[in-house]
Amino acid sequence: MQKILENFIQEIKNSLGKKLKSITLYGSKASQEDTKYSDYNILIIADDLKITDLNNLTKPVKKWVKHGNPPPLIFDTKTFLSSVDVFPIEFLDIKQNHKILYGENIVEKIEINFKNLRHECEFELKSKLLKLKQLYILTGGKKQKLKKLLIESISTFLVLFKSVIQLLQKQVPAKKTEVLEVIKNEILGINIQPFEKILNLKQDKKETKEYNLQELFEQYTKEIEKVIDFVNNL
Repeated sequence: MQKILENFIQEIKNSLGKKLKSITLYGSKASQEDTKYSDYNILIIADDLKITDLNNLTKPVKKWVKHGNPPPLIFDTKTFLSSVDVFPIEFLDIKQNHKILYGENIVEKIEINFKNLRHECEFELKSKLLKLKQLYILTGGKKQKLKKLLIESISTFLVLFKSVIQLLQKQVPAKKTEVLEVIKNEILGINIQPFEKILNLKQDKKETKEYNLQELFEQYTKEIEKVIDFVNNL
């Protein structure tokens, strides 16, 4: 995969030339907490992007996605810097967990407004929980489908929990297990065991064979609702 990443970086540089400002890896691959389920999340920032530039990116991006990677986020520099108020959670996560693969560290320049952060945090927690329950219905309670749903959802909620910690003006840990410990200490009555069990599922630990996944899902959503109530009352 490292060779594929190196080739992708070079192809992006060739496609955008002097317009390219930076290529950034973010998420669990950048924080080195990745598992076999983790994606290579890439942010590309360039000056004055035109339709011709996007056309030039088609071939390398298609090849990148064909290898099983998500499409990169592609921002014009000015748009990126002016979008912090719209995407405070996403930008906060990128700022806290990133690695510069090429160019300058534009990510470090962004400043997060707490008012915008609290609003998006509440919105995202509620909407992601609603989506999670919709997707559960589609699994029909089948073990493998439910396992996949739990594994794919956990990172999203842990990113949102980092935003909750940020709202409390606490130091945000890089590691997922440490994020859960802070949440446990700050939110009265929350049980972090469902989240820890899902992280065990993601790491394919042996004890997960004994888990009742339907019960785990019910516990998981119950604890997420406690975090939503907490944010709602901030």
